[in-house]
Amino acid sequence: MHALELAHVTKRFGDVVAVDDVSLTLGEHEVLALVGPSGCGKSTLLRAIAGLHSIDAGTIALGRQMVDDGHHHVVAPERRRVGLVFQEHALFPHLTVADNIAFGVRAEPAPARAAEMLELVGMERYADRYPHELSGGERQRVALARALAPRPALMLLDEPFASLDTNLRARVRDDVMDILRSTGTPAVFVTHDQHDALAIGDRVAVLKAGAVVQVGDPVEVFHQPVDRFVASFLGEADFSTWQAVTSDFGPLDRTTSLPPGEPAPDATVMTRPDDVTFVAADDGAAVVEHAEFRGTEWCYTLRLPSGTRARSLRSHLERVDVGQRVRASLNPGHLPVVLRD
Repeated sequence: MHALELAHVTKRFGDVVAVDDVSLTLGEHEVLALVGPSGCGKSTLLRAIAGLHSIDAGTIALGRQMVDDGHHHVVAPERRRVGLVFQEHALFPHLTVADNIAFGVRAEPAPARAAEMLELVGMERYADRYPHELSGGERQRVALARALAPRPALMLLDEPFASLDTNLRARVRDDVMDILRSTGTPAVFVTHDQHDALAIGDRVAVLKAGAVVQVGDPVEVFHQPVDRFVASFLGEADFSTWQAVTSDFGPLDRTTSLPPGEPAPDATVMTRPDDVTFVAADDGAAVVEHAEFRGTEWCYTLRLPSGTRARSLRSHLERVDVGQRVRASLNPGHLPVVLRD
């Protein structure tokens, strides 16, 4: 049984199609990351699942229960057993942490459940504090505890870490995911950050203009993107043709997997910076055109013999001068990905 099933869900606002024929499923203990640029329909889809938006076509089912049949709410939002965590936290400023967590608990003693949730998120010492007395990361944990307290069948998280700084973001993200997995609660996680999506999702669904472009596990969508959009959105990517790649990087290692058959000479292919390596050579046909220092590594932009450009990552200890002539190749086992466009 699926925790969530969306079938051909469509949502319009006037003439604007915000969600376009989306079909997705979520396993009972799975975390699905919805990722895409701003305005692609991620949050609208999340709100439709929660019942905050009605849908114009398709169906939404939670477990075995149909909650929206595309014509009306079969189940009201407050009866869907869905926990919501937003970027803004939405805590009640006049209530203590414990009272915030206990607010939605109805089926059991609220103080005991609040204490249990405080222990789960490591906030026992903060029970009597008010939201304004907490840091951003602490407020996010309280928001998660409040959403989990009524024992929801599904968690929906909408850009929950967007307001946190980079270092705190990663730590809170990992803590939140540990908590979700420890409770076995299925979750849909909306983000525009590809790092969060790849780190969090058991599967990743990439959205563009309201439609799902690709769904797969994080390794699949990163290393085997279906088109330029997915390739570029999920990480740094450089594009060329099959003909240019075979000339720029010399004979490819055919002991590893290559696309079935020989791609057309003008087929679009992708490489990522970790695919490309090079050695300095006075007679090299490629040139280091730009160097970007990233702390733990250098990212070099190479102008290749075909005239195209590709980036290459190297250790911060391996400094190469701009203008250096080099011979470029692909790291063993790293092959260009042929895209459908």
